[in-house]
Amino acid sequence: MLDEKDVLEAVRRRIEKRGEVSKLGLPDRAKITWHSLLEGEIVRSIETRTQEEQKHYGPIDLSDRPEYDSLDRYSVALPKDLTTTQTLTLVRRGSVTERSCDCSNGKTACPRCQGRGDLSCDPFTACTACRGIDSCLACDGTGTRNRNNPAGQQPADERATCRQCGAPNAACPTCHGRGRTPCPTCDGHGIRDCPDCHRAGTVPHQRCKGTGRTVTWIQGTINRRPLIEKIKLPKAGVPYLAWEGARESGNWHRVHLTHKDTLLVDLTDGFRDLVQPHLAPREGEIARQGTLKYLRLARVETPQHPHRVYYVVPTVTSPRVIVLPSRHRTWQIAAATLGAVLVLFFLLRLVS
Repeated sequence: MLDEKDVLEAVRRRIEKRGEVSKLGLPDRAKITWHSLLEGEIVRSIETRTQEEQKHYGPIDLSDRPEYDSLDRYSVALPKDLTTTQTLTLVRRGSVTERSCDCSNGKTACPRCQGRGDLSCDPFTACTACRGIDSCLACDGTGTRNRNNPAGQQPADERATCRQCGAPNAACPTCHGRGRTPCPTCDGHGIRDCPDCHRAGTVPHQRCKGTGRTVTWIQGTINRRPLIEKIKLPKAGVPYLAWEGARESGNWHRVHLTHKDTLLVDLTDGFRDLVQPHLAPREGEIARQGTLKYLRLARVETPQHPHRVYYVVPTVTSPRVIVLPSRHRTWQIAAATLGAVLVLFFLLRLVS
């Protein structure tokens, strides 16, 4: 792990490499700030146990489901892969009850037709063409002529001979003077099939859904789902380019923890403070595993280079130095850029 001497020496080598020694000199003192970087994820298996009464219509085979006496005390092996979802369905011992329905065969008399299978129907309906109003211009559908010259009231080719009174060219061509036509549903027979039971006289019994029996039991469910927590600390204070440089070439220390493990003794207090809050058990947690990596990064400011900040990353070989503009320098560059844009804008306005 880097110490302050290593950090300062790495910064000096970087300045010499840039050829700036003659102009600014090498730093003999510096302000060094340490940042503890932590990255990785923690996967937890969260378990919930519930039980409720179930009802099934008709026979059902529950022999392949495990039985339990107390759901809270039922033991299940911990999952090997915490990232998968698991659901175990059980049956409470002695809770299965099978009952025959009072309908016996799953059928009951059709309430609409009272078990007859058919319904009464009006054998005739009003004529759709004349609606019974002008069924015959001579007898008005009565069979007795009461008009002398009906043919003059309407073109003869649109009327037919009345089958009630025999008047030619006087009757509605659809009903021929009757004013009614046979019912299309019963074809004039006065009786039709029941639309609910389709002439069977019976319908499925609603209480048993037509099965004739019901099965009830107490079902226990053990559900395990993954809860994945991504970790990247600190959330602020380290620039993106410094983070990327650390990810690319940093010599990270890697740790794999489970719910049975404790933090390593040789962890620095900085890393311990970062990790510890994320290891607190969550409600329903039965297992946990964490894959983490951590690294100590140095931020260096020198009086000889007030416009720069040096980030020193420990690597497998020699430390890597990432040079970034200071915050003050960044604001200066932004202000200069904005000023140049405004000048260009006004010049374009003058030209146009």
